[in-house]
Formats: sequence, structure tokens, C-alpha cells
Amino acid sequence: MRWKLLESLASSAWLASAGGGGGRQAPLPKGSARITSGAPRILVVESYSLVGAAVGRLLGRPPLDALVETVVDTQIAMTRLDAADFDLVVCELSDPPSRATELVASLAARGSDVPVVFLADAEEEQLLLDSLTSGATGFFTMDCAPDEFIEGLSSVLQGHYTVGTRLKLSGR
Repeated sequence: MRWKLLESLASSAWLASAGGGGGRQAPLPKGSARITSGAPRILVVESYSLVGAAVGRLLGRPPLDALVETVVDTQIAMTRLDAADFDLVVCELSDPPSRATELVASLAARGSDVPVVFLADAEEEQLLLDSLTSGATGFFTMDCAPDEFIEGLSSVLQGHYTVGTRLKLSGR
């Protein structure tokens, strides 16, 4: 399913507009004075570097124009979260999902209010549904539309919870 996300991001319209954006800049160290114009700082946790880069490019262009950093696992993510200020974490939820849910629990235990959005393959929808009580603030499958994903992240950045429309929540 990861290829579907890459395929949708590689459309000619996306490639034409992909230049620029804040996708390559890293967030400032913790406690540093902000020199940015309020662009959200997003940490993407994705074990597949190509998928992480594609998600980073999507988030670094309008309308979010986020400053994005991508890491390949939750251990590195915790190190980065200790070292720099982020407004949002987008974390791959894969088998075993314990690493992603442990990231949320670790952040809560440290008193951090950084919201975490889970992103999973469509075949792993059950993992997303099982993680609804983890403390994460957003839940999406990788086959969601890029615009829906961006709208959902914008909603989370405004303090709301969000669930992708492709998730089947009946009976929950």
C-alpha cells in the first residue's frame, strides 16, 4: 500500500508544485528563539526512507509549508523530540505497533503535549482501530487522499482529533 501514497504524490500536478516548501529545514533546538514565520514543525517517523521523504515533501509544501524532519524509528524520534521543539509527530504504525504506541506513552509520561498522528498501510487498518485508545490524536491509512491527510493534520495542529474517512469505525 505504501506505493499508492508514493504514486499519488508523484502525480504530474504534485511534481510541478513540489519545488520549495520547507521540507528540508530542521526544527530549531529546544528553547531557541523562533526565526520562522510560524510554520509548523513536524517530525515524520517512517521506516521506509522513500515513503518518509514523500510524506515530508507533501507536508513541506502549501498549504502547511511545514518544516519537516524525517527519522526511521521511534528511538531516534525520542532523541529528536528531546533535542528540538516539534508541533506534531506523524508516526508509522506497523507490526509490531507497540513502538508507535510506546512513543505516545513516553511523550505523555514526560508531560509532552506534542500530538501524534498514526499512519498505517490499508491492510493494517485493524492496528489503527486497536490503537484508538493509545492517546494519539489522528489516525490515517496510507491510501487516504493527500488533501484529506493535510486537512486532518491541520485539524490536529489546531487542537482537534481526526480519523481518516477510510477507517471503518462501525461497532466501536
